[in-house]
Amino acid sequence: MGVRRRLSSSSCHAPRRRRRSSRDETSCVKPEARHGCAGARPSDGGCGGPYRGPPRRSMSARILIVEDDQELAFVLREAMLRKEHQAEVVTGIAALLERIRGSSYDVILLDLKLTDGDGLDAIRPCRELAPDIPIIAMTGFGVRQTATEALRRGAYDFFTKPLNMVELEVVVARALERRRLQQQVAALQAAQTAGLEGLVGRSDAFVRVLHAVQRVARTDVSVLIEGESGTGKDLLAQAIHRTSVRKDGPLVAVNCAAIPEGLLESELFGHERGAFTGAIRTRSGRFEAANGGTLFLDEIGDMPLAMQAKILRALEERKIERVGGNRSIDVDVRVIAATNRNLDKLVAAGQFRLDLFYRLQGVRLQIPALRERIEDLPELISTFVERARQHLSRATASISAEALRCLWAYGWPGNIRELQHVIEGALLLSDGTVLPEHLPPQIRRCATEHAAEATADVSRPLDEALGDVERRLILEALRRSNGVQARAAKLLGVSEQSLWYRIKKYKLEPRRSVSAEW
Repeated sequence: MGVRRRLSSSSCHAPRRRRRSSRDETSCVKPEARHGCAGARPSDGGCGGPYRGPPRRSMSARILIVEDDQELAFVLREAMLRKEHQAEVVTGIAALLERIRGSSYDVILLDLKLTDGDGLDAIRPCRELAPDIPIIAMTGFGVRQTATEALRRGAYDFFTKPLNMVELEVVVARALERRRLQQQVAALQAAQTAGLEGLVGRSDAFVRVLHAVQRVARTDVSVLIEGESGTGKDLLAQAIHRTSVRKDGPLVAVNCAAIPEGLLESELFGHERGAFTGAIRTRSGRFEAANGGTLFLDEIGDMPLAMQAKILRALEERKIERVGGNRSIDVDVRVIAATNRNLDKLVAAGQFRLDLFYRLQGVRLQIPALRERIEDLPELISTFVERARQHLSRATASISAEALRCLWAYGWPGNIRELQHVIEGALLLSDGTVLPEHLPPQIRRCATEHAAEATADVSRPLDEALGDVERRLILEALRRSNGVQARAAKLLGVSEQSLWYRIKKYKLEPRRSVSAEW
């Protein structure tokens, strides 16, 4: 990246430098979390569009500021806090290296002129300790050679003083976006080599799930997967098993909601001959079948209370008894449980055992609904089209632009399972290209309703109608960027200053708008 010289009447002129003592001092300030509209809730039907999901808070980044000028450090920290990032300040190279050895940061702002040494000499050690953290160097005006050397040693970018804070914030946002993309690529590459290839998605929400799966796989603790029906909890359980130390053992799945209560105990623990009418032979259960591997208890929230006590005993003692038997059988299984119900509420209502709840949630994973990762829709559609093409033995298969608009407008209350069935059914009805008429009526209806809402009322003044359209575009960009104004401005093709002006003009509050306006 080329050399920049920042001269502007709006620049931040730091007061005359006042050196602190040589002792490194640190400070850490975390912004207060802002909450969205209390009434915001998921869409209760398909026609909410993907914009009626629950409130989502943007991800705050950890910024490490290396600056020994007290006033300038304060200004930099405040600028980062305004973006709702966490900001930590250290005053020297020794403290910088100590911090990145023990903590993870997303961006480093590094002054090249420090009391305890030359900041240039800190760049390479930083890159060796944390090669993925972008370093933005800050140097005195006119020191072109120093700035070029900083880039050569591995800095992501640099600024000359006095700093233009608006442009600095944009570069920080760009560096964060680069780091986010690097993390996504790393997660996806790891997924391809670690048995996660069946999990499709690149959104922030889903990549965080992939990271969690990779961490969980290295352990042998119980896992509780929570999420709405159709989000792919079973696929997540399969991925955890495939990437675990038990991958060579069996994966045995039990749908606790699909088996009648009277048969569930026999299904799980097995039975001895003559244990009940019809038990003409001894039969082993799912626990024994999963020995040495993983037992997946799907819809655990629907398990009867009496059976919960027996499951708890089996998990704690690692022993089971068949129905009608009196011999303890050792079992070595890892349990992954899943539910689409709120277990916290079930525990509070006395419908789920608290001790079993604690025993199951060694690690608790929340898989997002499709409306919360709507940016994954194109990749999911492409995946399901290709699968359906192969299944139906079609030479070609595609989705028309009009049909795609219908799919985007729908709220997907049935999540990924519903999307897959819709794609398969539409391709079956089509001659190779899916048109709107091949889609279910409720999806076509949603697209029509959204189109009607977008049509301007000609009885309104033109300026008012255009302003309403502009306001909606800004809200949509803020939603897609999780409230990060720099990213929203890039989506809209305007400068961040221009976006800031329009946010003030329409009296929008970005963080609240993300959760409450849709």
